[in-house]
Amino acid sequence: MATRNRNEGTPMNAKARTARQTLRQRTRANRDARRPHTLASHLLTRGANPSDANCVAGALRGKAKALGVTGQRSLTCKTSTGKLPKRAPKRPCTRYTDRQFLTLITAYNPRAARFVAIRANILAA
Repeated sequence: MATRNRNEGTPMNAKARTARQTLRQRTRANRDARRPHTLASHLLTRGANPSDANCVAGALRGKAKALGVTGQRSLTCKTSTGKLPKRAPKRPCTRYTDRQFLTLITAYNPRAARFVAIRANILAA
């Protein structure tokens, strides 16, 4: 009797494929929401460009100090512009949860129009 290849047989049900993709995306989003990120990476994932993300992140660090929001100290191998060279030492960073980030962005009151637009986009989402 000939053995059948797993890939031969009936095609995958389209509803099952869509359900698995939806579940995978939801799981990834929930996992990423629980993990703390640096302020710049929070901004980058919400659509800010790297140079603006660095500027706003610097302002948010000052706001965090004023509000007493303390993040989690960590080390990073990446910056907002890309990865560090392979043999470079890891840099210290502070990571903030999504809730802490939203607290800081609501308290942030930018003057420059491009930063006002970034804040509005984040708060609208």
